Order: sequence, then structure tokens, then C-alpha cells
Amino acid sequence: MEDRYRRQKAFLEIGERGQKRLGQSRAAICGMGALGAMVAERLCRSGVGFLRLIDRDWVELDNLPRQALYTTQDAMEVRPKSIAAQEHLLAIDPNIQLESVVEDLTFANAEKWLSDVDCIIDGTDNFETRFLINDLAIRFGIPWVHAGIVGAAGQSMAFVPGKTACFRCLLPEPPPAEQMQTCDSAGVLGAAVGVIASWQAIEAIKLLVEAEQAGDGCLRIFDLWAGDVRKIKVPRNLASKETDEQLGCRACVRGELDFLNGNVGTQARVLCGRGAVQIQASGREQLNLSVLAARLRAEGEVTESAFLVRFSHHPYVITVFSDARAVVQGTENPDEARKIYARWIGS
Repeated sequence: MEDRYRRQKAFLEIGERGQKRLGQSRAAICGMGALGAMVAERLCRSGVGFLRLIDRDWVELDNLPRQALYTTQDAMEVRPKSIAAQEHLLAIDPNIQLESVVEDLTFANAEKWLSDVDCIIDGTDNFETRFLINDLAIRFGIPWVHAGIVGAAGQSMAFVPGKTACFRCLLPEPPPAEQMQTCDSAGVLGAAVGVIASWQAIEAIKLLVEAEQAGDGCLRIFDLWAGDVRKIKVPRNLASKETDEQLGCRACVRGELDFLNGNVGTQARVLCGRGAVQIQASGREQLNLSVLAARLRAEGEVTESAFLVRFSHHPYVITVFSDARAVVQGTENPDEARKIYARWIGS
């Protein structure tokens, strides 16, 4: 039988030993959008043994120019991204172990989904979740690979707890939302996504095979339209013995894991480029989606699947999941979104 990975093993930095490590390794991908879906495909094709696919969202038609793993049929069926991704990845390699998680990653479930893997991949679209991943990685000593892209410009860095700077050394606090460009305001070039995702996958593979070059502590910044790549060494923000003013990084030096401990976080979150707000109803029991759909049909148009109920009542569209999480489209005002949720789903 022909060896699926013979050309990859011919690459000396992988070889037989590295390929065996990949086959025994476990990775979690947080966010199965443009970057996450492509990284998942790259890692699947490289022979990573187990992938956990975590995403709160569903496939839409305007995802397809940049989210290369999905199809028009996925969008027409409003399929959760992690479920659709699992099916497509199994078609690529039926021997890979996959676990799809249709949930929002929060401080309440981060340990459950991330603490048992060898590497974490950042495919998210918001800084709050990245700070949460960073906290979790520090607590459990798990390396992770960050990346982000807007327009044709992106960045990526691999973080190794105890060896490199952490994400909070790089960015001590989340930047103000009003100062940040989004994929809605600046757009996203699909071909550029492919470059950043491929780089992110390479960084993950280096970590998983324990390559000497893994986790070099450098941030790469890509301006792909201009053809420029910069590499910046990011030092750890260590405590200074000379002055009390510099206490070091709050996360990796001082151990203040605010996002993982639930001290920092939001219950209502504006979603990047969607004209929508996500409502996380903490403390709620699992919803019976069939009962909810039956109740809402008297009030508006309802689409129901095993994973979600979508309710349209002009000018809003509310997508509700069984964990009582909802995405309210038609507003970017968190207070308005909470009122809409309370009216139609319940408080």
C-alpha cells in the first residue's frame, strides 16, 4: 500500500520520527472560519491524529470566498461550521479522529475543550477569546498559535508558556473596539487568508513535532498586497528588580488569569462584520429546540435543525442554540439585543 505521507517524511525536518509524532498528537482549533477551517484542512492532510473543531457559528453564502473548506450546500442548509468541517475532513482522511463542538468558547468551558491537547490554534475573530486562550495555555502549559487577518494584512505568532512571551506580553489589554478595523469595514482577501493560514499551520506542525525552530518568540506581520513580511522579536514582560513600577506581565509573570477565572468577560458580544450581537445566557438549562420552534412559528418565519432554531421577525433574525446561546442579527447594540432575546426567547 502506498504511503500517504512519503513526500512529507522525505522532508528531513519531519522524517519518520516527526510523522509518528504528528499521528500521536492532538490539536484544538478555536474558530472554524477563514483561518481555522484552512488550518484544519492543512493539519488533517499533514497527518495530525486528532483535531477538535470548536465553533459557535454556521456557514453562510458570503463565507465561501474565503472559507475554502465549505460549500454552497453547507450554506443553503445553514450547517454549523464545526459539523460541516468534520464531514469534509473525513472525506479527506477517514482515519483521522475528529470531534466537533458547536459551542462558544468561554471561561466556563475552556478547560473542558482545551486542557487535553498538545497545541491550540487561534481561528477566532475577537480579542477577548484570544486572552482566554492565552490564560488557559499558561495554566496548563500548552503552546498555541495566534493569527489574524483584515484586508490583505495579517499577523501570526506561536506562544510557548515559560519559553516565549505570552499574548498579554504582546498586548497587555484588549484594544478599544472603536479603534479596530474589522472584516466588514476593511474586507478580507481570500487568497491572503490562505497565506496566513498556511503559515499558522506550519507553526503548529513545528510545535507538534518539537522542532528546534518551534516557538522562536517572533511576531510575523504580513502585508501581502505590498509583498512585505516583517519579523519582530517580542520579549517577555518580566518583573524588574530595579523598580516597583514594572511588575511584569499580568498573565505569565503575575499569574492573574482574569479571563480564564471569569473576572473579565462579556455576556453580550458584538460579532465582527455581522451586524449582530451574541447573547450568552449563563446559568440556563439546555433548551428544547423543537418546543421553542413550535412556539415561535406563530410569530414569524422559523428554520429548524438538530443544532439550532432560526427565527425571523423583521428587522431581526435570531439564531438560538440548545445551550441557550443566541445570535441576534439586525443590531449591534448589546442592550437592544438583550431586550430582543428576552422578548422572543425568554429572560
